[in-house]
Amino acid sequence: MKKLTLFALCFVLLSVSFMIFAGDTEEKPDLKVYGFIKLDALYETGNSSHGNYIIWAKDPGNSSGLFYVTARETRVGVAISGFSFGKFKVTGKMEVDFHSAGTEENKPYNFMRHAYLEISNGSLTITAGQTWDIISPLNPVTLNYSVLWGAGNIGYRRPQLSIRKDIKTGKNIFTLQAGIFRTIASDYDTDGIEDGSAAGFPTFQGRIGGKFGLGKAGSLQVGVSGHYGKSKGILDYTSDSLNADMLLVFSPKFKIIAEFFTGKNLGTYMGGIIQNVNTVTGKEIKAKGFYVNAVANPSKKLQLSLGYSMDDPDDATLNSGNRSKNTSIFGNFLVTLSPSVKVGFEVSDWITDYLNQARQKTLRFQHSWILYF
Repeated sequence: MKKLTLFALCFVLLSVSFMIFAGDTEEKPDLKVYGFIKLDALYETGNSSHGNYIIWAKDPGNSSGLFYVTARETRVGVAISGFSFGKFKVTGKMEVDFHSAGTEENKPYNFMRHAYLEISNGSLTITAGQTWDIISPLNPVTLNYSVLWGAGNIGYRRPQLSIRKDIKTGKNIFTLQAGIFRTIASDYDTDGIEDGSAAGFPTFQGRIGGKFGLGKAGSLQVGVSGHYGKSKGILDYTSDSLNADMLLVFSPKFKIIAEFFTGKNLGTYMGGIIQNVNTVTGKEIKAKGFYVNAVANPSKKLQLSLGYSMDDPDDATLNSGNRSKNTSIFGNFLVTLSPSVKVGFEVSDWITDYLNQARQKTLRFQHSWILYF
């Protein structure tokens, strides 16, 4: 009862606090459609977790090489603006792609990526809806749809109510973020209730970061973030992480992106090679990982990207046959044919270890055509 009262009080105070800024003028939304059409043609020497994109390498069976062509990463969204009250502007976004599971390749269902609104006065922003996690906010520059998830990069999208405060001091910006998030968990006790919801309270995320100017055109963005949540069923599990992120911009032509994570029960955050708990031992799977990505733009028409990543679950928390280590090294280029049309090519080498079982490898070649709108 105390927990329910506290939640109710927080939500009421937050909602009522904005009443002092409310206005009576009816406003009309400004809608902007955006997105891209993308075709990917892929060949791999081994076998990958998902075919159209890769998270880990797996047993190739009788195949000696696989080929895929897909347009599923095609993406469309609507950006909504034009609303305001007092000093606050209200915007929103809805976005889908077509990487839904369990449908035929030539008629996939749409897949919700983002659906959220933001209320902001420039320095204070409240986000309500589904969008990116606060933790580990960066992504590497890859043509592969899954951006090194399960291979060193964590952070995904989920429903949330979060707040961000930016504090400017000269050319520098300090950022404080915190929020409550839906706890995504399995129904391990098969009682028809997701174990994350059964915990009775949300997952908490937070981040402290800063962006600092370097010379005339450079900058350094760094951050430390973490999360904590629980699920409740036959066994109670916790999920937590501690993470660091860095974006080092030397000039408009060269930057380095890097992140590190450590924690447990990270499968729904795309860590631990997408493994959450050991259902045999009843313990959470621990893992750590990182990625480093260098991106160069030698000209307005050419972008180059090179990176390495690793996701390393703790063997002591695994069972025989579980994925125990996942590494990737990749390189790609993207050529701009016009401001809206780009073509790219990527080569990536994947090695996935399995506890007490054979290591699996695959070398992937990906060719992409993209029309932005």
